[in-house]
Amino acid sequence: MNIAMCGMDLYRNGGCPESLDTIREHVQRAHSGGFNGYWLPQTNSMDALTILASVGSGVDVPMGVAVVPVYTRHPVALAQQALTVNKALNGNLTLGVGASDRFIVERVWGQSFDRPVAYMSEYLEILLLLLEEREAYMRGKRVFMRGELDIEGPACSVIMAALGPRMLELAGRVAAGAMTWMTGPKTIRDFTVPTINKAAEAAERGAPEVIVSLPVCVTDDAEGAKALANELLAKWEQAPACRDMLDREGLSSAGDICVIGNEDQVAERLAVFFAAGATKVVVVPAGTDEEIERTWEAMAALVA
Repeated sequence: MNIAMCGMDLYRNGGCPESLDTIREHVQRAHSGGFNGYWLPQTNSMDALTILASVGSGVDVPMGVAVVPVYTRHPVALAQQALTVNKALNGNLTLGVGASDRFIVERVWGQSFDRPVAYMSEYLEILLLLLEEREAYMRGKRVFMRGELDIEGPACSVIMAALGPRMLELAGRVAAGAMTWMTGPKTIRDFTVPTINKAAEAAERGAPEVIVSLPVCVTDDAEGAKALANELLAKWEQAPACRDMLDREGLSSAGDICVIGNEDQVAERLAVFFAAGATKVVVVPAGTDEEIERTWEAMAALVA
């Protein structure tokens, strides 16, 4: 199975681990365990790109950031940072970008969330030009850049956080793929994959990646794990895009989307996502210390 691990602890910290030593151990473990990547979330904690450059240099394993909210950084600043980090990681970086949501953008950052798909389209045009050509001369309605970057090295791959149809269509037209969250296998099969693939085909591009990120807990206490997941993931039910994904799947609570069970049950559930069209699953280990360790071990067995 094409499985990557994520350095997020939803149950204990609600985000990125605070210890650089812990993340460094995760990266080494992802490498030695044969995983197809290690991902960090960009939360209100430390800067994920900077962390990967710090702990991942010299370790030959694909790494990703999921996802940098575009409203917090001009595409020039993000392109400079991504190219620098990708150089430090020997070309192993995948950059995830996303629009966040209206509440965060308007009420927390004080910016306009008007027409987010149009904003993302302009943003990506500049970002991709800077990453691939090292220059961009474009005046959009809301994003502007006229200039060049003097940075050598390979361009990194860019994927989008995309749940709704218009973001998926944009990802299919211009990005390397999309990453989902709170999205079940029926939705992946019947909505996500057809939408993004149709857009890619219309743009005469190859099939994009569909990267499914999921909380996973390998445990013998499935009821307890699900109850805790419902409690700690409840905030996602309030986000309109995530709520729409749960509704499409016919699920009532965010905890219902988690993959919970023993080793065999979890393996069967993950296989359903791949059968639905996921090209990669990014596993977010969840639970107690013992359950998180058991989840790492179970995932390592699946990729062995």
